[in-house]
Amino acid sequence: MKFGLLTYDIGPSGKFNVGDHIQSLAAKQYIPKVDSMIKREHLNTLNLKDRTSVIMNGWYTQHPQNWPPEDFLNPFFVSFHLNSSYAEKILNKPENVQYLRKYAPIGCRDKGTVKYLEKYGIDAYYSSCLTTTLDLKYKSEEKNEDILIVDVLYKDDLKLQYKDYPKSIISDIISGNIFKIGKRKKTIKSLIPKEILKKAKYLTHTYYGKDYNEEEQFKLGEDLLHKYAKAKLVITSRIHVALPCLALGTPVVFIAGGGLFRESELSRLKGTIEHLNIITTEKINLDSSISKNINILDVNNMDWNNISNPKSYLEYANKLKEACFSFVEKVNK
Repeated sequence: MKFGLLTYDIGPSGKFNVGDHIQSLAAKQYIPKVDSMIKREHLNTLNLKDRTSVIMNGWYTQHPQNWPPEDFLNPFFVSFHLNSSYAEKILNKPENVQYLRKYAPIGCRDKGTVKYLEKYGIDAYYSSCLTTTLDLKYKSEEKNEDILIVDVLYKDDLKLQYKDYPKSIISDIISGNIFKIGKRKKTIKSLIPKEILKKAKYLTHTYYGKDYNEEEQFKLGEDLLHKYAKAKLVITSRIHVALPCLALGTPVVFIAGGGLFRESELSRLKGTIEHLNIITTEKINLDSSISKNINILDVNNMDWNNISNPKSYLEYANKLKEACFSFVEKVNK
């Protein structure tokens, strides 16, 4: 059997999010080889010569018109996420519903995706995210004193948005949103102690595609995972920083706020943030079965030097490992 690994397009801003590559690195732990790089956004035009098995975890998709995938692809749907912005565009096509039913049950990264699929009669279940199993390859017994701050409240970084999308300045001037340009910095200072901000190292998950080829993009992901594995503490607003840190045994604090409260973002968080230590800048509007399980930290009464991660993810991580190893063993006979 041939095996494939998901790879990704450069975004409209000319950047890529290495969190995508980290999700592929999680899948790569299970497969014996990589015969083909599988473009996530072009699954219907892969032109595969042989039947190729792929762990289909991650975020789908900016190009719903490119579904369903071609016949030579043998998908294992686990940790699958349909973003609310695109889910209906995929599921409104009968051929896509038929395709997903063929490979059901579909393991979903979040509970929002489970609801979308069940609405269309597709057997689905909550599996959690495959990055919670990254300990198989990347966990380290070696630890250092690094405190890493990674893209905290990045959705509120207006300066960066104006750099990537200059035309948005005009609409923000009209709406008055431009006066919030300094809000992110002030909010971070109000949440994180001065001594931590001063000694922390600052990292990001977004890079310009022109600066890295595909191999280098994956190398970036691996380098970041090694840093997270050895860190004393990680503070982030990125899901695919926080969840890997659970697997790596690194204390992590997830700061939720601003743009993360849009509906399209909340759909990703249901089934994720229950497993994390959360600091939130405003009330999270989730259903009661989820919100009552969130471990929200009080910034006025917390010990930043003694953060312990919740262990609720372990149940799902162990099931994911078993499922992925079983899939690979079955198709590789």
